[in-house]
Amino acid sequence: MSGVKTEEPQKALAKTTDDVIKHFKDDSLEIGEVSDLPNDEFGNIRKEGKRVLIPSLGDDSGGRLFLFDNEDNLKKAKSYYDELGNSGPMFYSHTHQSGKFLLQMNGDMEDNEFAKYAASLETAVTGSNNIEIKEESKANKVDNLTVANVGDVVKDDFAGTYTITDLYEAPTDKYKSADVEFSIDEIKTAKLKAENPDLIETAAETNVLILSITGENLSDDTVSFHPDTAKMTTDTKRQIEANVMISPFESEFIGKVIQKGEVIFDLGEEGLDGVKELKFVFDSTSKDNRFVGEKVTVVVPVNKK
Repeated sequence: MSGVKTEEPQKALAKTTDDVIKHFKDDSLEIGEVSDLPNDEFGNIRKEGKRVLIPSLGDDSGGRLFLFDNEDNLKKAKSYYDELGNSGPMFYSHTHQSGKFLLQMNGDMEDNEFAKYAASLETAVTGSNNIEIKEESKANKVDNLTVANVGDVVKDDFAGTYTITDLYEAPTDKYKSADVEFSIDEIKTAKLKAENPDLIETAAETNVLILSITGENLSDDTVSFHPDTAKMTTDTKRQIEANVMISPFESEFIGKVIQKGEVIFDLGEEGLDGVKELKFVFDSTSKDNRFVGEKVTVVVPVNKK
């Protein structure tokens, strides 16, 4: 009949975990293998439980979808994951409750990506959704700090999220302490949004200086060289120790090997404002718990690339 407006039938609300997973797929969300959870994962208090793999998060990574008989049992499970996440960054996971459904996802998933799953769950269970999904970031995400350029974003599961702000000219010389020869390959600054500020002893957001260093043991002996304990001074009379908690550098050299990594200094709010020269003091190489080389001092003019 002309002039009569027809409405599309509303999709039935989810009653089971299979219904929710179908909603995920209908919303074009990534879903890998789905399997029943073993009984030792809240089997005594849940009605249903599914293990949901998300291939882009890595092998055997993803999350869980639960359906409970009552909200009290749901809260017990949710509290377990939330409190586990509070114990350290490596245990963090996302959780979202809708009705008597609970969704838990690996913390490696980006916040905005998890919001899409949470929104889909809300729509599946309640028929509506008020979860904000932000516009996808245009930032270029790279795997590590060594290759990062200005504007790149590097997510570190322990330290947090780095956004590179500036690149600086690095010295071209090589330096030596006993049998360890090393070079400073890259110097850059970044904004760090800390994953757990108390744990890594920084502010929630801070400026950092990053040195990318290559070290080589020229001998057959096992020696230790610790650039992650270096001290930095500035011509503005500041002295800053490297933050060993977030400086990923393997310090043990077993024979003629090469090690690469980053040494990171917390610059605080002021960053490198007004700084024209940096001086780095690296501790001596050691062998059998004794120093066998000299400390090395490197002076670097502050010149942006």
